[in-house]
Amino acid sequence: MNILKGIVVFSTLTMCTPVLADEFETDYDQEIYKLNKRIQQIEKEKKEVQDKLRQKAWNFETYIGAEQEIDSDESWKFIKGSMATSPYVGAYIYQHDSLWLYDVQFLKTYLDNNPEYDRTRWQAGVTRTFPFTYDGKSGNTKLRLGYRNDNWHYPSISNPALADPEYKGDVRKGEERHEIWIRPQAYYQYSENLSFNASFSFRLIDRKLDYARAKGSYGVYKRDWSQINEHFAGANITFNQKNSLWLNYLYIDEQLVNTLYNKEHFLWGIYRHKFDNGLLFMPYTRLALVKGSQSFRDSNNNEIVHKEKNRSRYGLQVLYPLTKQTSIFADTYYRPEQTWTNNHKTSNNFWFWAVELRHNF
Repeated sequence: MNILKGIVVFSTLTMCTPVLADEFETDYDQEIYKLNKRIQQIEKEKKEVQDKLRQKAWNFETYIGAEQEIDSDESWKFIKGSMATSPYVGAYIYQHDSLWLYDVQFLKTYLDNNPEYDRTRWQAGVTRTFPFTYDGKSGNTKLRLGYRNDNWHYPSISNPALADPEYKGDVRKGEERHEIWIRPQAYYQYSENLSFNASFSFRLIDRKLDYARAKGSYGVYKRDWSQINEHFAGANITFNQKNSLWLNYLYIDEQLVNTLYNKEHFLWGIYRHKFDNGLLFMPYTRLALVKGSQSFRDSNNNEIVHKEKNRSRYGLQVLYPLTKQTSIFADTYYRPEQTWTNNHKTSNNFWFWAVELRHNF
């Protein structure tokens, strides 16, 4: 009888063993599952913290470069005292995913054959972006407000006219500008292949002009408000991932009191091609649609001569990424300038080039 009971108990325990094992394994899997969920939650919280820190991090897109303007006559003879060389440095400053962008720049100009010539320029600005969606398509408007201080001066000036006591003309020896920039912009992505853009630039300028002699007087200063407007609008056509065409109408209206009033109209086009190695190749032109109108003024803002000009330019820009954070940019253009004064035509040749190194910290 005892043997029979033992057999029954042993059989019962043997049958229960898989059940107990299954229950133990199920509890173990649940603990692993809970642990994995907790790890995922920790990783998610870590990523959120990192994203917040990343959004607060400041980016500095800096650049340093130099530009040069070279003027020569119709026969390509270099015009002495016309070559201006300007080294410059600047930066764009922003936080990740921020709608605010800040910019600063400093530039210094040296003139050949004029060691006394002294020109400096510095500027700072802020841009706010306002994204929008229209008809299911994205776009944005921007507003840039900025300040620029631009001044040049000759400590002394050599001009034969000043040696004549009877001379009553004007010889400028310096200028200082305090400029306020107001620049609204707009962009709209109509489709994958077509987008529209517009930019309106208003430069309000407090100009202080310094004359070596003006109407028989020495040390005369003239101070007036002037204005420069530069507006463009057009479209960008994207053919594929490597090729696009940017076309705009550009209008320039300069109202520099006591100096120059100028109006010009251009077709501004840039063709962009991106090579497999990242090189961006951009030939461009500013093609004059009509002759520009220039009215040169004396110190009393009276017109002394009127000219018409064709200042079309033909250029090339190149951007090459050296690393993910560093790139080199180059720009050059040629302007075969034509001038009509009382139906008499003259010509000169103008070159511009600039090279800069860019780095994102």
